[in-house]
Amino acid sequence: MTKRRVPFLDLQDVQSRHNVVHAVCEAEKHPNNPVLPLGDHHEWDSLQACPWGSRTILFDEQERLFKCWYLGSDVSVERWWATGYAVSEDGIHWEKPRLGLHEYRGSSDNNICLRGWGPVVKDLEEDDPARRYKMIVKGPPRNQEIRAGYSADGIHWIEGARIDLPEWKGGTPDIVALIKDDQEPDLNRRFKAIWQELLPGNKPGPELVRVKHLAVGPAMEHLTASADNPVLHPNDGREHEIHFLMLAPHAGQYVMPYEYGWYVPNGTGRFGLYCADIRLAVSRDGEHFSRVQPHQPLIRRGPRGDWDAGSLVISEKLVQHNDRLYLYYCGNDETWTSWPGSNIPDDSHWQSVGAVRVSQMGLATLGVDRFTCLESVDRETPGYAVTRPFSADERGDRLSLNVSAGQPLRSWVELDVLPAEGDEPLAGFSRDEFRPVCRDGLREPANWRERRWDELGTEAVRLRIHFCGAVRLHALNFGG
Repeated sequence: MTKRRVPFLDLQDVQSRHNVVHAVCEAEKHPNNPVLPLGDHHEWDSLQACPWGSRTILFDEQERLFKCWYLGSDVSVERWWATGYAVSEDGIHWEKPRLGLHEYRGSSDNNICLRGWGPVVKDLEEDDPARRYKMIVKGPPRNQEIRAGYSADGIHWIEGARIDLPEWKGGTPDIVALIKDDQEPDLNRRFKAIWQELLPGNKPGPELVRVKHLAVGPAMEHLTASADNPVLHPNDGREHEIHFLMLAPHAGQYVMPYEYGWYVPNGTGRFGLYCADIRLAVSRDGEHFSRVQPHQPLIRRGPRGDWDAGSLVISEKLVQHNDRLYLYYCGNDETWTSWPGSNIPDDSHWQSVGAVRVSQMGLATLGVDRFTCLESVDRETPGYAVTRPFSADERGDRLSLNVSAGQPLRSWVELDVLPAEGDEPLAGFSRDEFRPVCRDGLREPANWRERRWDELGTEAVRLRIHFCGAVRLHALNFGG
């Protein structure tokens, strides 16, 4: 029987609650942040080395290597941007290989792999080895076109045909994310891309705000816009702006950490200082997304004066490695340098979107399935939640719990097994006979003193989950 995880990304698997809330779990920033070093003052990425225009970090299972395609910029005011390539064995300490492919200021002794920029996928099902890596490319040398890019190794790129959706109206919108969705059963929807366009906003700030749209197709070159676009619009939420986001299939569902932006009216710029952190939206079908507790950051800005105290930009792919989820992000300090363009005062010496500030790459991590949790309302008062019924085929013959903040005699979870209807626990499956789960673990077994999970038979059952203290339940793990 196939193993199945049920993370509580939303509340569709919860039938009722008492004194229990749904919460976003803040990711832990790595102490080595920022993890990708800037270049020296004379190098092409001396000002910015971050997941922005090029914004893909992945873990290559075949080579057991982290790979990063990032946007770099120098300290000039000419906005010289390109895509750099970096590798790491642990995702923390990064090396910039000298590729010798593209010239910068008379020298090709650098790690530039492409003059343009865009998101990258590695397609293991591609028959042509020369097209194993794919990119939707924007920028030089064909600034007026968005086109396909192909590579055998992710380093040496050739450019292909133009990619153009009717909804783009001949323009070149920012391509926010590109994925090959291996959990999508419909092969005609396996490739998915997010792009953004400017539409009227409804809050103080710019007249036009960035709105996210989804396109799907059997291949990167054959995408069709979703009939239900947009997938995320700042007019529907509290944020003033949504710049970039991540699109990630996860445990049969989808997570969309996104850049939650707002303007601080401190006299900086026309609307104020642009600030942003990372918050969470989720979906069951990869097309219809809802925000999760949008007042709770997934990745918080740094404190005043830190390198990431101003605004954060999330990378476009989720990396899972050794039971940890790696979320890479771009961090900016509180220096204002004419971003976004509509925020530039008329008397500013900046004449266009500057973004001429230090931008670096940070890492924040979570345990697997720990984007969200169920917990008691104050993490003190006891409460409980009752799940929807799970059929015998869904639940398998084992149950384990993804639990954090457990502590003996202080903070724990107990379970009743209930029939599909009724409140009386099944014989031998009450909380009084359950061995409390009171320690942290991604897969803590659910055990009763005299009964086993595989003795439940063929009837559908529900779980009544009792929360005591500060314990958090992130997911149920069913399996054979």
